Amino acid sequence: MDSPADLSLRPVADIYDEPWTAWTLRTAGTHLHPGREVATVNLIEKAVLFGFPSGGLVLEVASALGGPARVVARHFSATMICIDMNPGMQRALRTSAWQEGIGMRCQGVIARTERLPIRDATLDGAWSQDALCHMDKPAVVAEVARVLKAGGTFAFTDWIARTELSRDDWAALAPVWGFPSLFTMTEYVAALAANGFDLLLAEDRTFALAGHRPPAPADQQAFELAYAARWGEAELARQKAPGEAWQSLAVQGKTGVGMFIARKR
Repeated sequence: MDSPADLSLRPVADIYDEPWTAWTLRTAGTHLHPGREVATVNLIEKAVLFGFPSGGLVLEVASALGGPARVVARHFSATMICIDMNPGMQRALRTSAWQEGIGMRCQGVIARTERLPIRDATLDGAWSQDALCHMDKPAVVAEVARVLKAGGTFAFTDWIARTELSRDDWAALAPVWGFPSLFTMTEYVAALAANGFDLLLAEDRTFALAGHRPPAPADQQAFELAYAARWGEAELARQKAPGEAWQSLAVQGKTGVGMFIARKR
């Protein structure tokens, strides 16, 4: 479902800046996703069951700092084509990959995910975690289908709508997250089918993910004081707002996280 056209959406580039990275490394770790590394491991475990390819070329849609990409590269002996529009995150991805000895297998490419600079039917798999929420989802799914070989597997998670969102719900999300849309599980299933994928798994992971939330660290107050001293009180409030808005809707059962695995026909 699309966000109301008359709402002013927060630009994605305004979200993923240096203060956001400093905050999110603390709250979500280097994988920058809810569920931290556990969420990546959960998706890997499910992908293995459905024959995710080993030793192939794998696209990652919105690779960010590359935490998931490095784990996937090691687990599946894959070469990752890491697409992201943020140059700073791409630099961090390359640095970490070389430090881990897998620099040649984590190739960063600055490009829009809706227009991949990749030839048709050249990749063995595709991966993404909690990123399509910011994108034109039908266009991204179509591009993934275009670049995958027949039999290629697309494994991903994303933030979803679990009910019809009201205008007030969208108004709470627009200034802090700026989602152009949030798909339901059914809408993702339909988008995959429309682009030539056979669905292997569609699972609502909302409650499983909630069980992985770690308690606040004992030094959280000290961290926030140091953060405010560096970035300012307004920036601290700015970083808290997105999590608070999303959590409020999730507690009401309106939003959540879905996991999907599909194979290109």
